[in-house]
Amino acid sequence: MSALPSLIDDRAPADALSAVVASYIRQQPGPARTAEARRILASSSARHQLEEAVHVSALRAAVLDIARIDVQDAPTGALATRAEEWMTLARTTWQESAGFLADVAWQVLLQGRATAELTAEHVTATGLTPVVARTRLHLLGLALRYDLRPASLEQLINSLPRPISELDLYSQSLYAFALLGQSKTQGLENMRQVLAVANDDLKVLHALLHGLWLGDGLPDQAQLMLDILSRPPFRSRTDAVALYREAAALRLLHRYNEALAAIDKALEYLPSGNVSVLSDLVRERSLITAGRAFHQLVGGVAITTA
Repeated sequence: MSALPSLIDDRAPADALSAVVASYIRQQPGPARTAEARRILASSSARHQLEEAVHVSALRAAVLDIARIDVQDAPTGALATRAEEWMTLARTTWQESAGFLADVAWQVLLQGRATAELTAEHVTATGLTPVVARTRLHLLGLALRYDLRPASLEQLINSLPRPISELDLYSQSLYAFALLGQSKTQGLENMRQVLAVANDDLKVLHALLHGLWLGDGLPDQAQLMLDILSRPPFRSRTDAVALYREAAALRLLHRYNEALAAIDKALEYLPSGNVSVLSDLVRERSLITAGRAFHQLVGGVAITTA
């Protein structure tokens, strides 16, 4: 691919940047697209031009995707600050913040780095702008969620100066995760309240599914998972993590053949190189086959249809 003169020349017309961003979009998601983002970010004038382009509706999603790489690549100790800068500059909605920061936190976790460089004191500090306060809460909340520390997440959100009902809906879904993950039935009501107004936001649904998956003995737990998985964002059945949750729910209902089909589909759609999630999927498959074998051994009937 040619060099990026439009990002080197500050006098380049706006449509030149559009062409550069378009070249990024044309790359297939994966290493090639990430490399293209890094090429763009390496230009001395790129940041200023991207900061302007993020407010162009046709370019916004792609620019935020490039910005995500910029945040992921931040050196140790600078990730949270860089995320705050981009979220502030782009004037992101809560939905954009949730999508952006969830993907950042997940990729950083897969790299074996600390998911966040924040403490509760950073999140509860006074004098923060609304966007910075939300960014810090999302980042630390995601770190605690991915580390499976629901009690710490509940404590963090309860320590905020604002009531939970005034938080953005993704933060409310993180609180529901925290309660559900501790098998607290109060989390079910929080979940229903969020579902009623979140317009099937994908990151919200994943947070709620995660909480239901982590909890134990909640009323109608498995069916509630399947109900969420029937919502429009999951109907294509190409989301490996959603299929993993589906398999777990079906296993809890003793619908082993369906569970096995779901986990095998999850293995097919899991992006290559995702070793930690692959281990979880293989473990779930072992649980399904073991459960089916046990039911066959004791003469139980494995249910295969809803």
